[in-house]
Amino acid sequence: MLLGDAERASVVENALRCRGCCVSVLGVAAKLSARQRRFLQEQGYLVVRSLLDQAVLARIRDRLEGLVRHTVAAWADEPSLDTTYGCVLAEFDVADPDFAPCHEHPLLADAAATVLGEPWHVGGLDLRAPIPGSGEQGLHPDYAERRTEGPWQTLAAMWCVTPFTRDSGPLRVVPGSHRRAEPPIDTEHGYGTGMGPHPDEVKIIAPAGSVILFNSADLWHSGTFNYTPAARLALTVHFSPGRRPPSAH
Repeated sequence: MLLGDAERASVVENALRCRGCCVSVLGVAAKLSARQRRFLQEQGYLVVRSLLDQAVLARIRDRLEGLVRHTVAAWADEPSLDTTYGCVLAEFDVADPDFAPCHEHPLLADAAATVLGEPWHVGGLDLRAPIPGSGEQGLHPDYAERRTEGPWQTLAAMWCVTPFTRDSGPLRVVPGSHRRAEPPIDTEHGYGTGMGPHPDEVKIIAPAGSVILFNSADLWHSGTFNYTPAARLALTVHFSPGRRPPSAH
């Protein structure tokens, strides 16, 4: 069940009080507008541009760039290591203070309350960084058991730590596909059928510091090929319905 404005405001206020939220915001509202909520729910994604302060963003970028350099150097030293198709992958503890601005931002709390209901919690935090000459995926939803109506199964908040350009391997989505029971590609002939361009796809182009909110469980989406000479950095926060399991505290 989706929340009304008064309920949503209470949820966001309580969530921020519990988290002791202190983040740097670039003159944006702490809540989504009615138009943004409607777009997110109907299209399955929403881009909010230039949301993080540049100083906060620089600290996050420096840490992730160091991790990518170290990982790629390890690949060169030991070719037998799993390179996962040329993407540096990593998971982080949500308690890590370096990444607190990415999941404590008040706009994300409002988005989670909008599509997940109350209560909700931060379920995970991870990096996917396609290095040059890699990153292409077939269109897919993250969950095998999709849901086409009602509250979402998850909300992904993908932060553009470096700019998402047409050539850097940006996220692509098929708008509204989270509400369709039938897949937008021919799944009978294997994963590769979703590798090529799709007539309804949107490649999300956004400056560093922007966040892409999307229904990763049910919306058809994928990474794309990185043609640039640098890794494309994206840090994704996963919000889940319900209270955090005790073992996750």
